[in-house]
Amino acid sequence: MSFSDKALDIISHRKNNSIIPDFTPETMPANVEEAYKIQKKVIASFGLNQLGWKVGCTTEMAQKFSGMTEPFSGVMFSETTFSSPELELSVYVNKPIIEPELCFEISEDLVDINTPYDEKNIISYIKSICPVIEIVDARYGKGWDIKALETISDNGVHCCLIKGNELTDWQSYDRLDSEMKLYVEGDFICGGKGRNVLGDPLRSVAWLANSLLKRDQHIKAGEIITTGNTCDKPIFSEKNKTILAYFNGLGEVVIKLV
Repeated sequence: MSFSDKALDIISHRKNNSIIPDFTPETMPANVEEAYKIQKKVIASFGLNQLGWKVGCTTEMAQKFSGMTEPFSGVMFSETTFSSPELELSVYVNKPIIEPELCFEISEDLVDINTPYDEKNIISYIKSICPVIEIVDARYGKGWDIKALETISDNGVHCCLIKGNELTDWQSYDRLDSEMKLYVEGDFICGGKGRNVLGDPLRSVAWLANSLLKRDQHIKAGEIITTGNTCDKPIFSEKNKTILAYFNGLGEVVIKLV
């Protein structure tokens, strides 16, 4: 089975909003490169406008949960990015996970600068920061037992993004140690900090920039990058619940699950 056939299988089940059959040892992508080829074909089928990129598995918790040893990326779209909406859970296939994250807007194209990007040289390319909640949904039959190649193939299991207000004077924000607190129906569930994300969320942006260049792609001016879950445990969604993520120094993001 070619990578194109594998992509078409995912595409057909996404269009029908049905469970994607689990890859078998024979149909599993051969490697990360093939998984990203499948992803590229899958996202092209959406016909949506790219808004930016997501980076996943950037915390020790997330990598342990997913059985991965490095981050992965996916694409986000204008049509699936909102501000504090009501979300209808019935449109999702498996129980989605709520991920509070730090999101950065990029000021100019991140092209090859003849040296790898890192948390130090990427700073000059950051235009703003905002708090977000990403909703992710494992659409395969095995649910959240999926591993890296399956996750990458289905666009990093990205579903939608809920954005808070942007902070343009972002250098004044302590991206490492400012606290995030997640509440469900007013009850505190878990917390986190930016340093949970690879020690510095800007390392997540730098990883993405370097990874895309290796695939003959690049982050473009104006795109936004979500850097990974700041929580110290996965938070599964529940119907008829209000979720509030409070980022000290940035503000809050609220969603209602219906």
